[in-house]
Amino acid sequence: MPGPQIDEEGGGALALADGTELRARGRTRNGERWLATPPLPPSTPADDPAVEARAELLSALVEAARAEGVGTVHWETDDEEGPVEAVAAVAGLDQRRDILQLRRPLPLDRDLVAATPTAPLRPIRPGTADEEAWVRCNNRAFADHPDQGRETTASLRRAMAEPWFEAAGLLVADGSPPVDDGGDLDGFCWTRVHPATSDDPSLGEIYVIGIDPSASGRSLGRTLTVAGLEHLAGRGTPIGMLYVEADNTPARRLYDGLGFALHGTRRVRSRVLRTDPQATG
Repeated sequence: MPGPQIDEEGGGALALADGTELRARGRTRNGERWLATPPLPPSTPADDPAVEARAELLSALVEAARAEGVGTVHWETDDEEGPVEAVAAVAGLDQRRDILQLRRPLPLDRDLVAATPTAPLRPIRPGTADEEAWVRCNNRAFADHPDQGRETTASLRRAMAEPWFEAAGLLVADGSPPVDDGGDLDGFCWTRVHPATSDDPSLGEIYVIGIDPSASGRSLGRTLTVAGLEHLAGRGTPIGMLYVEADNTPARRLYDGLGFALHGTRRVRSRVLRTDPQATG
């Protein structure tokens, strides 16, 4: 059998004994490589040949990333813990994060909205000082986050160029003084709408919420979340969803209070390859 083939995105494919092909998608962001594989059937045992194939492919992709000068490789999957840990052990993906997907029906109950503190919010204005203010707010809010805290105006503009982006869905809260007077943002709520699929109705996602540390302690997280969900309900999405780190107790407490329930777990297994990654994307 030929070994894994690596593609230009850092993903690759492995020919299997039954004549089919296992393929992993790759993307590089902020010098880090993200890999994703197709889901395994439920209850797949850790010693199944499909798990061994994933381990072989992921191991090859990790080594390819090392040769490119990538700093860290992340493998994200919704598979069950047993086979995930088996693959991670072989590929040396020794750092783990579990990210919970939470969902709740929309629209929100009016009593819940009425009980939420309000604040002046507005859509972001692309091409203005809002862009740099958003980057500063985001990077302070996520200073300790393994991925989110290294945004630039270039990366923001790339995201805003995506077909799904709408300025009305990125709500920002001005600080004091406001951005137009040379100030910063206190926080933001970025939403996106996922079209319906054969498995799910249209989903309205709270994509990112960030609060500047200087604005903490003012219930702004609840205010922004509710505002984002209200925007998504106005777009006609019947389900609101978001992702949260499994160990983020304060955020989980907030989302529990807003009626979110666990829908699934995304497992991220990572490996640091170098502390001075080359510019790879």
